[in-house]
Amino acid sequence: MDTEGLTVPEAIRKLFGVDVAKESHLLKDKATSFVRNGLIAVRKEQKVQRPAVYLESGQGVTLHNALVLNAVFSNPKDVKRIFEDDQYRNECANVVKSLLTNRESVVGQALQSGASEQMVAFLADTERNLREEPIPNPFQVLPQVALGENTTLLHALLVQAASLEPTDSFLLAYLNGDWDAAQELSSQLSSGSAELLALKTEVDRKLAEAHEFSELLSFFRKR
Repeated sequence: MDTEGLTVPEAIRKLFGVDVAKESHLLKDKATSFVRNGLIAVRKEQKVQRPAVYLESGQGVTLHNALVLNAVFSNPKDVKRIFEDDQYRNECANVVKSLLTNRESVVGQALQSGASEQMVAFLADTERNLREEPIPNPFQVLPQVALGENTTLLHALLVQAASLEPTDSFLLAYLNGDWDAAQELSSQLSSGSAELLALKTEVDRKLAEAHEFSELLSFFRKR
């Protein structure tokens, strides 16, 4: 995945076979967001009209993995956090397992056979370096390309169902960061996989932290 000296659009074409100018401005915008938040290292060269931006050495794997993860986790800040926070990376492995495994397709897009399980295993093994080893890509076409700007993979997956199962609604609330809704929905889950139970525990922890912070603010306001 040698992309040194390539522009972001050139690197995306090499990594995914996508011409962003014709097929997906969104994919280019997402990649550019990783440049802005510091996940992807670039160098800039001054040209006559505006600076040209080229990838630094060794950034191809990071760009590949960031865009594959961004297919599920739409916020670039969350993707960057997966690279930096092992606990959060494990949480996200649980989300991917609940969302993508045991499916042959999502929102009409075929999944690569076995690649979802491989992606989960990769994420769950925090010894595997997201900057050095490409994560298995379960998508034959990246959802950012297939779905466009108006929806995310999870939203599209849930909308296609006639009614939402409690598990799917819980995952939606979790990915949206709506911890109160996620906790309420988790009470409707009579049973679940180890991954779902881990996510329920994490929701409880986040709510407890939020309440402690709120109580601390109230204490200082009263002083």
